[in-house]
Amino acid sequence: MVDNSKLLRRTFLAGAGAGLSALALSRAGLRATAAPRATARNLVLVVARGGWDVTYALDPKPGLAAIDAPDGEVQDFSGLPILTHDARPGVAAFFTAHAQRCALVRGVAVRSVSHLGCSARMLTGTSTETSPDLGAITAAELGSDAPVPYLVLGRTSFAGPYAALATRAGTTNQLHALLDPNSVVWFATEPPKWTPSSNQDWMIREYVKLRAGRQREQRDLPETRARIDDFLASLERGEALKGNSALGGFNFNRDLGPQTEVTVAALEQGLSRAIQLEFGDFDTHTANSSQSQLHEEFFSGLKTLVDELASRPGAGGGTLLDETVVAVVSEMGRTPKLNGEGGKDHWPVTSALVLGAGVAGGRVLGGTDDNLDAVPTDLSTGAPAGDGSPIDYTSFTAGVLSLVGVDPSIHLPNAEPLHALRA
Repeated sequence: MVDNSKLLRRTFLAGAGAGLSALALSRAGLRATAAPRATARNLVLVVARGGWDVTYALDPKPGLAAIDAPDGEVQDFSGLPILTHDARPGVAAFFTAHAQRCALVRGVAVRSVSHLGCSARMLTGTSTETSPDLGAITAAELGSDAPVPYLVLGRTSFAGPYAALATRAGTTNQLHALLDPNSVVWFATEPPKWTPSSNQDWMIREYVKLRAGRQREQRDLPETRARIDDFLASLERGEALKGNSALGGFNFNRDLGPQTEVTVAALEQGLSRAIQLEFGDFDTHTANSSQSQLHEEFFSGLKTLVDELASRPGAGGGTLLDETVVAVVSEMGRTPKLNGEGGKDHWPVTSALVLGAGVAGGRVLGGTDDNLDAVPTDLSTGAPAGDGSPIDYTSFTAGVLSLVGVDPSIHLPNAEPLHALRA
């Protein structure tokens, strides 16, 4: 017998692989309800929150007077020049294992220096946080029938009009509280005592559905009806999860390890089409040298994630990585020079990694000059080109959408995708 009084404070992530296994609906059942296009892929978004200093790994700038760069050695990994250092073995380990599947995108022009504005640009391809991000779009276009179409494990996401498809886990515990009401932290001395019987629970649920249906019939605006439809659909997804749950007690932290466990389990069991992970904080306005340890922890965690995806069987006979696009982004870069406190401030140019299914790996796309400004680039080849234009956030996000099997012109009609991402 479980003592529920000991279960009042739980969180979602650590050890969640077993919990998600218990939630699983069979792949066959999920695919019977909707047959996605052959090019449809999963999306895993990995956010390095705060704005990383790209000179610590992805865009080495040694020996330049205009840039305060860290110590290290530039090594070539399957065509990718990366800065390495003995203090950051995780960086070398990641690229040794996976550079051949990575497209390294340098010189992404974000055109902002605010965290919220830059995050919206890099994740949605627009300048407004009311637009849906890559995960929300992928879920809406390719995975709306999944129990958890868009699983958000971090803090930085933008669901926009597809909020009904997004489930936040982590510190907000939305999913865990739904599955296990005993996980809620009660501020009163004792939690509520009344628990509805199965028959009472059914009656409450049917009443809510009936009332929502009547409200829908009385509303004339299509937008209002659409929101009610979203609400009713979310009830069905919630019931599907509740009927297949057996979660244990979990302890949350910001390490990529437990987030990786959840991500792999959710993809393997067919629970989600898009998942967002997050690690930070890279916002080093003081002591920019801490970027070294941040890079070490981040790339060590990223290697574990990609190792797991590459070793787990996918639905099509290959691996999960063969049917998943992994986009690794940070909302901004850091200034070329140190400030008076030994830190670096916000910079409107960043780098990103894209790897996995359909990606032309072992290639550097775009670039920066000796002042860390973005250089003009041919979006078809990824090579610097005088008659091109810098890769901006819109082209980057449109390119990722194209990789996962979504027509970017539907959501970003004025964007030219970064075609060079595709193999």
